[in-house]
Amino acid sequence: MKQTLDNCTFKYYFRDICTALVKVRGGVVSCERYTDDALNLPFGKMPDRCLNKRTLKLFFSEHCVPEHRANLQDFLDHYGLEKHDPFQICLQTNGVMADSLYRLEWIEND
Repeated sequence: MKQTLDNCTFKYYFRDICTALVKVRGGVVSCERYTDDALNLPFGKMPDRCLNKRTLKLFFSEHCVPEHRANLQDFLDHYGLEKHDPFQICLQTNGVMADSLYRLEWIEND
């Protein structure tokens, strides 16, 4: 199944340590946490009942190139994107930002 904002699964890493597994099914977000360190979790200590599509969109926007970057069009052209879409950017870049210790690993949906 193709990854979409409403149906996706990814592991969240700090350095080489998997700190969480995030599953989104039908727009419902759940997060299995493997650490107590809120700084190394994708949504901090926010309980699952508070996670939603808005939270997810904010997360992806924080893990991709900024929308107002000077050479944004060059970046979008490189990745074959027509517009700034944080989810699609994270799909292609694994959420890796310059000088960041965090990354995503996409897991095939079941």
